[in-house]
Amino acid sequence: MLRNSIIVFLIGIIALPAAAQQVLTESEAVTKALANNKNIQSASLQVKQQQQLLKSAINLPNPEFFWESPTGNFYTGSITQSFEFPTVYSNQYRLQKQQIGVAQKEQQITQADLKYRIKALYLEAQFTDSLVKQLYIQDTLYEKIKLSAIRQFNAGQIDYLQQTFAETQYGEIHNQYLQSITRSKAIKAQLQWLTGIKDSIIVEPLVINITQAPFPFVPDSMALLGNPGVQLLQQQQAVAKQNIALQKSKALPGLAFGYFNQGERDTKWNNRFRFGITIPLWFGQYKGNISAAKTEQQVIQSRQEGLQQELSAQVINASSEIHANWQSVQYYQQTGLRKAQEVITTSQRFFVSGEIDYISFMRNNNDAYSIYQKYLEAVRNYNLSVINYQYLMGQL
Repeated sequence: MLRNSIIVFLIGIIALPAAAQQVLTESEAVTKALANNKNIQSASLQVKQQQQLLKSAINLPNPEFFWESPTGNFYTGSITQSFEFPTVYSNQYRLQKQQIGVAQKEQQITQADLKYRIKALYLEAQFTDSLVKQLYIQDTLYEKIKLSAIRQFNAGQIDYLQQTFAETQYGEIHNQYLQSITRSKAIKAQLQWLTGIKDSIIVEPLVINITQAPFPFVPDSMALLGNPGVQLLQQQQAVAKQNIALQKSKALPGLAFGYFNQGERDTKWNNRFRFGITIPLWFGQYKGNISAAKTEQQVIQSRQEGLQQELSAQVINASSEIHANWQSVQYYQQTGLRKAQEVITTSQRFFVSGEIDYISFMRNNNDAYSIYQKYLEAVRNYNLSVINYQYLMGQL
């Protein structure tokens, strides 16, 4: 009976068939989360807000209307409209278009952060599901061993220490099994909340995509430009550059024209209009604004270079983690899992033949089972390091 239980364990730990339910794929989880997330909706509204402000980029001052008596003989109306130099309005329009780009880049950052969270959460759901399946088989097997030990102790075939050890090991595994179920339910509840799915969900089995390896250790500086944070700073630089042009254009003379009859009632119409310009005498204030705009561009440039420097270090670390985790996965696939099966098979044979007792038998099985669990952890860690790498490179 023990041999059959172990065979079931070895078969079941690799992949247990899921119940006939609707499987939620990772891509579906991401799509549903993007549609359901309030932060994404808020980011979309911010883009819409900046697009609406584009209509007010060319903001003319209100015309001035007066009712007065210039000659003292009668009252007449006058109206005057002032303008900035035309390039001010064109630069304001271009600046607002760049501000729309900033809102769009911020929206992409929000999307990338949510994608990372969903992918990592989905991966954790896959891992906890696999762990539950493994611990279920191990829990079932250890319960049989415990009951067998109790019967043999009652029959006087083993001592109290062996019976107690078998009961203790079952209790430990059973506790881990119950904790894994709780953890799995909590992870899936988070997925349901973030995706807006009300029905119970199951995820795809935990697997590793071998085509994902290897990843380069040294990041390409151009490839880092795909990072949403870098793209945001690039867009902010475009805003700063356009703001410099705007501040320079504001230092140009303004224009004004209007209608005003300063003569008698019979004054000719062509003599009732006036034209003028505003002279930027206080150039110091304009110069200060231009200098501040240039400094702002330099600040953003420095921030971008600093971010790229930091990202390079993070990418190197992420690449290192990918290679280390991949080596661990390969070890378990090529050696570890096979050795674990040999330990279980050999230990079971020695136990049946009476060469080892319950204590040695269960200790050997614990070591073998831990190898299967470490393999699951290695696959999880590898996939998570890939997600982290893709997030840093803006490839989610």
